[in-house]
Amino acid sequence: MGLLYRLRKSVVNFFIFFFLVVLLPGLPPNTTFPFEGFRFAKPRELKGALEPTDHLDNAERLFEGKIYGPETILVHGKDLFTTIHGGEVIRINGQHITHIAKFGKPCELSFEEEICGRPLGMAFDTIGSNLIVTDAYYGLWLVDLTKGSKQQLVSPDTVLEGKGVNRKPKLFNSVAVARNGDIFWTDSSSDFTVQDGVFTVFANPSGRLFQLDRSTGKSKVLLDRLYFANGVALSPDDEFVLVAESMASQIRRYYLKGPKAGTDDIFIDGLPGLLDNLVADSEGIWAPLVQAADSENPSVSQLLANVPLIRKFLCRMLALAEMPMRLIHQLIPNVHTQRLIHAIGHFESIGFLAPSRQTVVKISWTGRILGSLHGSDGTVGAVSHVAEMGDHLYLGSPFNKFLARVPLPKMPKIEVRDVKYKSATETTAVPKQTTPTTPKPTTTTPQPTTTTTPEPTTTPKPITKTTTATTTKPTSTTTATASKPKSTAAPKGTPSKPTDNKKQETKPTTASTSTSSTEKPTEPAPIHEKVPNDTPKPKQEKLKVIKKGGDLGEL
Repeated sequence: MGLLYRLRKSVVNFFIFFFLVVLLPGLPPNTTFPFEGFRFAKPRELKGALEPTDHLDNAERLFEGKIYGPETILVHGKDLFTTIHGGEVIRINGQHITHIAKFGKPCELSFEEEICGRPLGMAFDTIGSNLIVTDAYYGLWLVDLTKGSKQQLVSPDTVLEGKGVNRKPKLFNSVAVARNGDIFWTDSSSDFTVQDGVFTVFANPSGRLFQLDRSTGKSKVLLDRLYFANGVALSPDDEFVLVAESMASQIRRYYLKGPKAGTDDIFIDGLPGLLDNLVADSEGIWAPLVQAADSENPSVSQLLANVPLIRKFLCRMLALAEMPMRLIHQLIPNVHTQRLIHAIGHFESIGFLAPSRQTVVKISWTGRILGSLHGSDGTVGAVSHVAEMGDHLYLGSPFNKFLARVPLPKMPKIEVRDVKYKSATETTAVPKQTTPTTPKPTTTTPQPTTTTTPEPTTTPKPITKTTTATTTKPTSTTTATASKPKSTAAPKGTPSKPTDNKKQETKPTTASTSTSSTEKPTEPAPIHEKVPNDTPKPKQEKLKVIKKGGDLGEL
């Protein structure tokens, strides 16, 4: 009886505390919109085009410990541009890292983001050799790549229009540039900065999508009350613009041209994770999921979307936990309170709750899922951006302390559209890891021809010899090197006339040969053949001499 009484008393006390926190007016945080319920589509099952793979496993880590949080990646020729912690944009070429731009003030520690600046989104300009960059704290910027100068296009102190409520932007995130130069950018939340990103999970949506008119410099709101507005992408003909709603796991479409101009709809929903940047190409868009969400790993934001009182309680509890730390920091600024504020509200503090699955989805311009890439071994986490360069797919992340890459998948390639920037000088290529490759067997049947032998060299290098599985006429090819036969060594190089394969088995050759027309291999053609460097010279006996005293010896 005593246990039940204590349990009942504890429950009653909790509910009293709960409703005091929820109903007491004036408690932080202050939000633009009241706490109301809403619903979203359930995550799709991991089947068909979403079937899990292991393509993102065993990711290669570059510049480990040298760069932190390469959120967005752009490719131009042989250069990689990326945004990192510390308020910087850098260029990577091979093993070289070059500073491009810095936003914010000098700082030393990663949790000083509000001072350092944190560039998130980035796009090449379509008019001029510029980068358009959004810094989460310091606004929208234009960086001139030829002069090295930067210009602020939108300040965080500017009051911008909204659907019903005009307010300042708080979290500048992603950006895309149209063919005419207009800039489309997102304000993820008008209530909280990245430092308090966790609050955006529980508060009602306040994100916006803007269009900056380059001719007037004015930003026009296109969509409002988006649930953490994030990545932006324009269709190939600029007919519509897509914007990712991260917490809702969906993409909205706003029509810019045609009979539907000025209206919007849901482009795709129910994606199995929280969206980040959108990367456009001719086939569609890559949509990286910065955090997985499915039936086994539901997203907190979607679980609590229709229970506003619980969200309000959690949001206020976080704010009350931060309040004394902020008061102390205002009176006595120090790294300890700053670190605690960062730990309470920043997205990094809930990283341990993220499932191990990493997913990147490819979606067509009609909203159909074309395929997906997955990984679960932890070699790369929180994928926020993808970009193709050479034979690799580079993976951006706001939290990784390295740049990850995996082999390029056999899917539609990513292309950077509308890039007007051209480097002043040619730069060195990014080094590729060399791996042994197998030459493809030839399938042509040229007529036998007479070859010529150039001047002999001392020791020709052996090259892997392959044979075709099909029956072809014997041919001879021009040799690159040849040497004269020695007294006891087999002749080197390829003879000028077709010979039987058995005679050439132990001879190094510099060209591929074909099987005899009358001889069919009983096994598949070999991928590699072991060819000796050269026929060893015969051992010569040492001369016998008679030493002093009559003893025999060797010279």
